[in-house]
Amino acid sequence: MVSTRSKRRPQVSYREKEESDLKADVWESDSSSNSVSEPVWLEDKSLSDSQEEVNLSSDEGEDDGELNDLIDANVAKLRGSKEKAKASEDENVDDTTISLKLSKLQEFVQQSQVYSRIIAETLLNKTQDNQAEATDEAPAKKRRKITDFFGKRSTGGSQNGQQQLAHQQPSLLHNCQLKPYQLEGVNWLITLYENGLNGILADEMGLGKTLQSIALLAFITEMDTKGPFLIAAPLSTVDNWLGEFAKFAPDIDVLKYYDTQGQQKRASKMKSFFKRTKGQGVVVTSYEIIIRDIDLILSHHWKFLIVDEGHRIKNINCKLIQELKRINTSNRLLLTGTPLQNNLAELWSLLNFILPEIFADFEIFQKWFDFGDAELESSSQGLNKLINEELEKNLISNLHTILKPFLLRRLKSVVLADSLPPKREYLINCQLTPLQRKFYKGALKGKLKRTVFRQAIKDFYTLNQDHIGQVSNRTIQSFLEWKASEEPEQTEDKLLVQMDQLYRDHIHRALLNKSLLNSMVQLRQIVDSTLLFFFPFIDPSQLTLELLLKTSGKLQILQQLVPPLIQKKHKVLIFTQFVTMLDLLEDWCELNNIKPCRIDGSMDNETRQNHIDGFNDLKGSFDVFLISTRAGGLGINLTAADSVVLFDSDWNPQVDLQAMDRTHRIGQTAPVVVYRLCCDNTVEHVILTRASSKRRLEKMVIQMGKFSNLKRLAGSEQSFVSGLGGHGQRHQTGSNKELMNELSQLLLSGESSIGFSRGLDDGTLTPAELDELLDRSLNSFKPERIEKEWPHIRLFETTSNGK
Repeated sequence: MVSTRSKRRPQVSYREKEESDLKADVWESDSSSNSVSEPVWLEDKSLSDSQEEVNLSSDEGEDDGELNDLIDANVAKLRGSKEKAKASEDENVDDTTISLKLSKLQEFVQQSQVYSRIIAETLLNKTQDNQAEATDEAPAKKRRKITDFFGKRSTGGSQNGQQQLAHQQPSLLHNCQLKPYQLEGVNWLITLYENGLNGILADEMGLGKTLQSIALLAFITEMDTKGPFLIAAPLSTVDNWLGEFAKFAPDIDVLKYYDTQGQQKRASKMKSFFKRTKGQGVVVTSYEIIIRDIDLILSHHWKFLIVDEGHRIKNINCKLIQELKRINTSNRLLLTGTPLQNNLAELWSLLNFILPEIFADFEIFQKWFDFGDAELESSSQGLNKLINEELEKNLISNLHTILKPFLLRRLKSVVLADSLPPKREYLINCQLTPLQRKFYKGALKGKLKRTVFRQAIKDFYTLNQDHIGQVSNRTIQSFLEWKASEEPEQTEDKLLVQMDQLYRDHIHRALLNKSLLNSMVQLRQIVDSTLLFFFPFIDPSQLTLELLLKTSGKLQILQQLVPPLIQKKHKVLIFTQFVTMLDLLEDWCELNNIKPCRIDGSMDNETRQNHIDGFNDLKGSFDVFLISTRAGGLGINLTAADSVVLFDSDWNPQVDLQAMDRTHRIGQTAPVVVYRLCCDNTVEHVILTRASSKRRLEKMVIQMGKFSNLKRLAGSEQSFVSGLGGHGQRHQTGSNKELMNELSQLLLSGESSIGFSRGLDDGTLTPAELDELLDRSLNSFKPERIEKEWPHIRLFETTSNGK
């Protein structure tokens, strides 16, 4: 692997970006020169030793006084306005009104239940009648109805269910024996196919949806038709599909329809493939190629279309679903491992894809369940919100009745209760380093750009003296004051002129290309590492482990945790949301003499697969796999690892669950431990509250109740997240200021709602905590064991044998 440290250089091409929302922090400099000069060697010997002793770490506003003032300035005002509004509402809403509104709401909910049952009862008959009318030839055998299949499904266990299945494992399937639940899934898919129906296989991640789909195509190939079949998947899973076909169905012809050399090259491949197979076989391609080559895809009639990671088509307006719906195919199957339906529009999008003739018009569908009646409206915004939320929740629940015959979902905790190894997940508190706290407070006060600028100046002239010569602290302070002034005057000081040239060649260019527009992204990056904002070394190889650890409390915990895991022969996956953090993690691995593999969104498919194969080789020398969460959370099998580090958490808890399931899945034989790193009482506390609602940290949710904006963030209002300081925003909105106030209060809170120690030590894990985190004995996975109170760790979740 090539180290990214040797590649990291200041960017040459740049232009001043307009950032008027941070105008108070803007400093001007001469950026007219685009030439890159050689480093200027400086010698600053004009000052005595006593003059050298200027404390560069002493910044204005380092205490919490200004932050407290910021909090107090608006809290009373906001509280008063909210109480006044609430009092006004209470005057217009009495108990009788509320009772009447809720009674009417219940009537509408019951009405939606009736609609849902009617649709569910008539839907199958209508689709089957349509299929019978379109079929001229009589069936050679009696075909089971989908309702018969569900009627025969045993609730007593998978073994009884297996005895009632009509179809056995297809003969074209080799090198495997389908598990009972997988065979049941294949029979369900076959039943759908025999009745001319489309469906959604929504088994939880890691249960073998790919294998069940291959088994279905194997059955169709040997019993009915040999294709052509089309599989649309994320690029990251295309090679996995090919590998699964080669392993489990080697007799079926498969084409990887993907080539970066252009459409003509790809079309030639498909033409040669179909010429050899006489128009039969399986074509596997990516979403992007589907969109680019849609005309060629439309020129063929496909017997079956399988869409992997089907949750990608929840948005009916996305380009992908529009093109997929145009494809000429007899049957469609969606595969997904995540919950799908969050609102009426997303539910209709799925129904429209699998039942396009019936659910053809969203407006009509919406009118069926439009209960926007004046009788439900109230003068109280709070009551209206309660009614709307309750109505939406009940409607979605009732409408799922429609999908039941067409959707099959099984959970690992049920079907693999006796075979999947246990898993436990720890939450580890990582205290902010002093530098991180400085950055975090600067961001909360709207002064992050100024804070980054000052720190970049200090670090650059202090850490690169082997390249630029000695510069005294006093001179650095003078340069800071000169550059930070509103209108810097020309200086005749040759030393400052030389420093300014270095500043333009290295610091200025790097900072110009750093976007500081999104408040949430800024805060999340700060709690990962301050080096994400500016890398101070001219020669990246001069980065030391000591300096790297000073920039991140999480890296300090990683330093304590991962090397002992490797010594015990455990392989580790490390996930992060930010690709730039992968660079620092790769530096950390190199400084610890650890050989890592890596996956991010910019990596080509061949290199990606080579890294996966190298890591899964038990005789290989790779012990750590660095992965960007969004690029590596789907369709990758990394069961060679038994340890997962979530360096940071995603706003969507399902994304983190997908990451864990790269190793906790079928084929894993060792117990799995997940280490989720977090910085308590920061923005990550809010993110974790989402994941905690169905887990063990209910207290986090309760604490969020006193922060109205943070509570919204911890909910499901993603639009609120994207709306704060998003791209193109030119000023901080009122909501953003309120949010910063609440985050400031959370940071300065005297206690942790999770129970972590606060301010008692430097955040180092105790020997007892390390023993707990490294323990892989079966007793440690027993759910009935007594959980101890640790200062820095909490048991987030335990599953014992899938339970």
